[in-house]
Amino acid sequence: MTSPILNNSSKGFTTMELIMVMAIIAIITAMAVPKIFGIVTDIREKAVSERLVEDLNYLRNYAQSHHDTTWLVVDAAANQYGLYEGPTALDRTLIPDPQTQESNILDLDVDYEGVTITSVSFGGASEVSFNWWGTPSSGGTIVLDTRTITLIAETGMAYETP
Repeated sequence: MTSPILNNSSKGFTTMELIMVMAIIAIITAMAVPKIFGIVTDIREKAVSERLVEDLNYLRNYAQSHHDTTWLVVDAAANQYGLYEGPTALDRTLIPDPQTQESNILDLDVDYEGVTITSVSFGGASEVSFNWWGTPSSGGTIVLDTRTITLIAETGMAYETP
């Protein structure tokens, strides 16, 4: 009588089969991971784009409701921007976040890793103000890696340009 442990007809996988399956899984993973990180970066960039549009519209509405001048100041070199109020560039103060009362400076390197402000131009400047009628000092654009936010000078409306 033969022992069931030494039986060569037992079911199972050989070491070579297991190594081949693991190699195939490793290859598929190596191809998928960069695409997943690209999707995550694209989602972050879309979130920044939407937030910039919302912040520009918020500044326009804030200027109208508080009868004050508001400012969006972009520092592309530091990859951040802030929301301010005040009659002049010298007298402006940071607007706190309405929900948290914390600083309203958005640092993309911290909050949205992988997203970069490529360029900004509001009539040649890196900032734009809204008067108490909600009219911007100029129109312009903010360019992220693959997205562009446009501010219309005549209406103060902001939107993402396709």
